[in-house]
Amino acid sequence: MNIDTLIVFAGIVFLIAIVPGPNALLVLFTALTRSRTLAFSNILGVSSGFMVHAFVSAQGLSLILSQSSWAFLMLKYVGVAYLTYLGISSIRAGLTTQAIAMLPTDNRETEQTDKRYSSLLSHFTKGFLTNMLNPKIILFYLSIFPQFVSVESVVSDSLLLGGIQSVVVSSWFLVVIMLAQKFKALLNHVKAAKAIRYLTGGIFLGFGIKLASTKL
Repeated sequence: MNIDTLIVFAGIVFLIAIVPGPNALLVLFTALTRSRTLAFSNILGVSSGFMVHAFVSAQGLSLILSQSSWAFLMLKYVGVAYLTYLGISSIRAGLTTQAIAMLPTDNRETEQTDKRYSSLLSHFTKGFLTNMLNPKIILFYLSIFPQFVSVESVVSDSLLLGGIQSVVVSSWFLVVIMLAQKFKALLNHVKAAKAIRYLTGGIFLGFGIKLASTKL
């Protein structure tokens, strides 16, 4: 695999990454409502998911899932259920919130006061699950990866491409996090705090509906 091939793949991944999706929404929402540290945990979770997808794809399991309607439907509706959960949770939070407090960057003592929302492991898991429970990513690996991997080195090439995807997507999400900090002060206002909860919840539900309509 030469450098030109890697650049082309990185370009494709970047173009896909800048299109808003569940992964980007999760990172943005965490950056706006919690802290950069927890958003970084989301990113690590998403990146880990890409590596797992790459490994699974290399082992041929993605092909099995794509050809088995039962397996695909099971994964799809688990993903739909998870996105629906995120959406409803966000909307419910909007109904009860007074304002979304601004957290000082990297203030570990403050973040630890709310284990449910401030746990680094919890936000890592959210990022990982949001990535893993999206069958569209499996379809991406099936349609894109075969064009870049060689028969002689499927596993190593797949892991390399998965690593490149993790780096490219993570880099873009870091930009998203930096931009989010510019608007964070708005969340001190009750109306803005509620609006971001409702909007985020609605978008998560929209992604769930769109995912439910995905077909093989």
